[in-house]
Amino acid sequence: MATVTPVVLKLTQVHGVVKVRGSAGDTGTITLATILKKSGETASTPTANIKTIFWSLGTGCAATISRNSTVIWTFGTDAASGWFDFAGWADNEFNTSDVVIAFTGAATGVVVLELAKVSGYGNEQHQIAPLDTAEGGSVKPAGGSLI
Repeated sequence: MATVTPVVLKLTQVHGVVKVRGSAGDTGTITLATILKKSGETASTPTANIKTIFWSLGTGCAATISRNSTVIWTFGTDAASGWFDFAGWADNEFNTSDVVIAFTGAATGVVVLELAKVSGYGNEQHQIAPLDTAEGGSVKPAGGSLI
């Protein structure tokens, strides 16, 4: 049984993608105030919704996702791999609480979460992003990016 360190795969002003790998009683905590905070951001009552869940569990491994000491998602030993993409909505249950991912069983499992940073990360959050521009400063035709 060990505490494992979540790995940040992507972090922007409005969302983060975090991976946790473990087995046999390992737990990893995604702390909203530190792991989802970019340098230069402040974290004051951070709020983050779960937007997407990916999982891959070895034979005999199970995983749970908890917030506020309440299990909100369970992936049993027969749930080898899969994903939930909450298109158009998000899991906002206990969204001001850190996310704890716990593993049981001897095999290794991986859970990847995409979290939408809803509020509490400072003045830079949710600013209007510039469109891609062509040479000379004009906006590129259809297909310009807001990311």
